[in-house]
Amino acid sequence: MNNLRNIGTVFGIIIILQIALGGSSLFYLNSIAKDAENLYQHPYAVSNASRNVNINLISMHRYMKDVVLAENEIQLRTAKKYVEQYEKKVQENFNIIFNRYLGDQKDIQIVYNAFLDWKTIRDEVIFLKTQGKNKDAAHITKNKGAEHVAFLNQETQKLIDFADNKAKTFFNNAVKSKNNALSVITSLFIVTVLSSIFIAFYSLKRLRKAQQEIKSRMYLIDQNILMAKFDKNGVVLDISNKLCRFLGSSKKEIIGKKSHFFIDSKASDIQPEDILITASTGTSWKGELCIRTSHHHLKWIYSTIHPELDENYNVCSYSNIIQDISDRKAIEELSITDPLTKLYNRRYFDQALEKELRLAARNKNTVTLAIIDIDYFKKYNDNYGHPAGYQALIQIAQVFSQCLKRPNDYVFRLGGEEFGFIFSGFDREQTLHFLDHIKIKVEKLNITHCDSTIGDYMTISIGAHTSCCHNRLNNNELYIKADEALYQAKLKRNDVIVTNQAKF
Repeated sequence: MNNLRNIGTVFGIIIILQIALGGSSLFYLNSIAKDAENLYQHPYAVSNASRNVNINLISMHRYMKDVVLAENEIQLRTAKKYVEQYEKKVQENFNIIFNRYLGDQKDIQIVYNAFLDWKTIRDEVIFLKTQGKNKDAAHITKNKGAEHVAFLNQETQKLIDFADNKAKTFFNNAVKSKNNALSVITSLFIVTVLSSIFIAFYSLKRLRKAQQEIKSRMYLIDQNILMAKFDKNGVVLDISNKLCRFLGSSKKEIIGKKSHFFIDSKASDIQPEDILITASTGTSWKGELCIRTSHHHLKWIYSTIHPELDENYNVCSYSNIIQDISDRKAIEELSITDPLTKLYNRRYFDQALEKELRLAARNKNTVTLAIIDIDYFKKYNDNYGHPAGYQALIQIAQVFSQCLKRPNDYVFRLGGEEFGFIFSGFDREQTLHFLDHIKIKVEKLNITHCDSTIGDYMTISIGAHTSCCHNRLNNNELYIKADEALYQAKLKRNDVIVTNQAKF
């Protein structure tokens, strides 16, 4: 009786400790959740909104150039409409910043007042344009307008920096709470292990049944989960039957051979060496890969490669868990493709440009951004009709696709009659020759354009900027440089203007 009472007392103490430790765990987990919520509700929201302000400011300035270049009332109204659309987006993002910013509201007011001052410059340019003072309007846009946009970008960057620092603070708090929670959970685990001693006899009885359940689960894993294990050199040590079926091969054909992490090197930007660089340091690698099955079918996977450590904490092998994302990638491909021209759309443009700049920095290579505008396309639509305009866009897009042959060459429809090229490895002279060749091929399509002041056929103007490895530009800077070159090309029409940076 006393023994039962003592056991009951011990169990009661253990239960109380578990409740206390569990409550502490919930407290720390709630703190982590709160920090994470603050992180997304405030700093990230402000940072993203501020970055959107910068992007839309650049777009506003871009269409102010179209205001200056407008040749008739329709073009002027169209350009003004785009300027107003981007101003509205800037205003919406400022509303987010005002509501979510955790710093001094005066910081936001400075930037917002500067934005209101930009509207004054815009009104002055439009007034001069309507008065026929094109040179004065162009001068203000190129100098005062551009300088003010640059100042706005600089001041907005301060908001971004503050938000990023605030995000770091919330993140550090979350990490601290996580560490505390781990300590509490560890203690709870220890108490749980001690309490399990008292029910060891019951556990032994159920051991046989549990082992059988484990075997059953392992069988289910083998049959339903794509997974494999490699040694530190990437040689396959084990592989699930589900993955064998996915690859179209048997275990005998795969085990003992170097897998290269199942990557198809021709279709994927990521190489096995890139994965080993990360995983061999003891850090998990995660990412999307393109693989080729034994039946020569290309499939997309999301691969998670975990390094496994020996008793000396050295990497001795890797476990690989795979998800088939081929269907998702097919849907994504549709979402980043322009339905009319079948080229990449503006949504994918920003991702591809950032990716190519990153690869060029790693490979110490050049990156060229070219922006193309069809000359007098609005006149063409007005004269021949929109169906004819659509057909012209399709023909020109086909020429662009045929000219870009290399895997890392991209062509996009940025909107309307504006297109963009991204390619690497060319200096200024090579870029000029390449783009001039494209310009000539478009003109040789012989698409009749009687309203063009350049010639009898449809032509294009191209502005490009080559970013060299000695003075790397970011996305926005490269876009601005290419847009400025296009502005120069459109002054003459049917022209190619290529600029680059001086080497340092």
